[in-house]
Amino acid sequence: MVKESHFRVVSHLIEEGESEVSISTLADQLDWSPGHASRIVSELEAYGYVQTNQSGRQKLVSLTDIEPIEQLEGLLAEYSHMDFSGLIAGSGLQVLYYLDHGRTATELAERSGVSQATVYRRLDDLQRVGVVGKSKSRYRLNDPFTVLVSIARGLFHQKHRREVEKYATGLNFIWETHDEYLFACDSDVSADGFHLTGPALFGEFGVPLLTRDRRHYFRTNRLSEITPAELVCQTLLIDDDSRYRTYCLLLIQKQELDRTVLRERAEHYVSEATIDLYAIIDELIEFLESEGTNTAEQLPDWEDFKQTAREYEVTV
Repeated sequence: MVKESHFRVVSHLIEEGESEVSISTLADQLDWSPGHASRIVSELEAYGYVQTNQSGRQKLVSLTDIEPIEQLEGLLAEYSHMDFSGLIAGSGLQVLYYLDHGRTATELAERSGVSQATVYRRLDDLQRVGVVGKSKSRYRLNDPFTVLVSIARGLFHQKHRREVEKYATGLNFIWETHDEYLFACDSDVSADGFHLTGPALFGEFGVPLLTRDRRHYFRTNRLSEITPAELVCQTLLIDDDSRYRTYCLLLIQKQELDRTVLRERAEHYVSEATIDLYAIIDELIEFLESEGTNTAEQLPDWEDFKQTAREYEVTV
């Protein structure tokens, strides 16, 4: 979690305007112990928000040039009287992540994983200083504070990128929230919390695909394993072209997945998806239930699908 102490360091470095400052000087300026300052800087460096450079016996710290830091710098320059460290640190950043448009406190709590009481407290603080407005039970960011969504999302994305870069190369993020992400890479990842997904996992559920696609992983603490229904949703997020839709048809048929289960799983992904996951799942189910009579763009001919199913020993 990005703590208030993290934002104090970032805000201080922005306000001081120095390219580099020693950790000992930073500790003095913030009235912290050198050990505490060093620990906070190490955490920030792990997130990719600051960088350090050894100069003799001193370790110098400076801000990285990632976009959310530059956006925060612009906001602090214009609103230097506001305590953004206290407003957006911790759970505040999670709430801001989902204020991309008007949402109720209940919606924000469900999406952010923050308790509803804490969400209300955070929103009250943001309302008090004019950052957030409320209309008909929906909260939204006021201009010019809409950039806070981009800052929140950018900071979480950078944190995720730095986390996965320890294990994988050739990264491509496909889907992301504040605490989960789906990505493609060129590496085999076996670290805790990273689950193989996409076409490479179909063989575990009776559909051994012969594919040379890149590896795909889902980073989460919510799941202990990827179920067939989760796999269908994640595969469609990876690619919803005709080939991947056919893969999903095979898996749905093999595992006898029904519409209700798939739509329940899809609900978790739709808010951050770039495709209409509900609509695609409905099309796949209707195609199977009608034996190809109800078809849609990018779905196979029924006879072609039956032939493919026979090749994979899937009963249609």
